[in-house]
Amino acid sequence: MSVDTFVQLVREYVTTIDRASQSQPHELLSSCARLLSRIYSAGLDLPDVQPTDDDVDAEVASPMAKLTSLFGRYDNYFEVFDPFVDEKPVVGSLADDLADIYLDLARPLAAFDAGRTSDALWTWKFNLQGHCGDHLVDALPFPRFQPTDPSMG
Repeated sequence: MSVDTFVQLVREYVTTIDRASQSQPHELLSSCARLLSRIYSAGLDLPDVQPTDDDVDAEVASPMAKLTSLFGRYDNYFEVFDPFVDEKPVVGSLADDLADIYLDLARPLAAFDAGRTSDALWTWKFNLQGHCGDHLVDALPFPRFQPTDPSMG
């Protein structure tokens, strides 16, 4: 996939999260699963570039509060953090996953839109190979559950 395709997918994800309050939770999670799997795949093919400045921390508001409110009691989940360590599962949050992914994609998008292409590409690739990628993989399984509560839509 091309850089243009990746940027288009990022814009679509940002818009989807920006409009989250207009969606039912299950509908939002299904949309995110489709988009995030494509973003992850396209992100693996981003070119290797050197940044001119690794600071792309644009002012981007976190969507955490609205996502937490939207998911309500369905926000938390359990996961095995490290299968090679004998520890109890840890609690994860869909709102936290999707909000962190949003910030890790939207901040470089602002740099990209400002003409700082190499900084944005480097940051997206770095984020997807670490923090953002971890949250993305954690969030992907959740559209599979079917809503049994009318509030999940």
